[in-house]
Amino acid sequence: MTEPRIRSATPEDAERLAAVYRSAYAENRRLGFPAKAESATAEQVAEWIRESRVFVAEAGAELVGGVRLEATDSDRAKLSRLGVREDRKGEGVGRKLLDRAEQAVRDGDRETVWLTTPDGHPYLADLYRSRGYEKTGEYPLSYREYDEIVMEKRVG
Repeated sequence: MTEPRIRSATPEDAERLAAVYRSAYAENRRLGFPAKAESATAEQVAEWIRESRVFVAEAGAELVGGVRLEATDSDRAKLSRLGVREDRKGEGVGRKLLDRAEQAVRDGDRETVWLTTPDGHPYLADLYRSRGYEKTGEYPLSYREYDEIVMEKRVG
């Protein structure tokens, strides 16, 4: 098994990254937490890459994960679309992607990373708590049968 390398995404990665997201987010649907990323198209992912900072995890020639950062104001960045291909979960790929995203926020002179995640998910909120993220609010979703919470971490 090849150790993943984290790098900035390019538009040429869009199709392969969309496939990663479809694989990664299928588990959330099975757990009762469907997400838009589960049906991501190459065109949508290419737009994310053009408009935000997106990092990918690459193992050999395979894309195995991705994460997106969006600057939301002068001292905060939103982390979203963290996904690891289903057959590579549990290998530390997500941790490496989070490490790189948090470093990018620090390097960009922002102090806080924030995200939303389903509060009732069996492990996601706990994963983020274990990384130092704290719940700072509610994030109601009118278009889903579940709500999310806002979590933040100071990195700067």
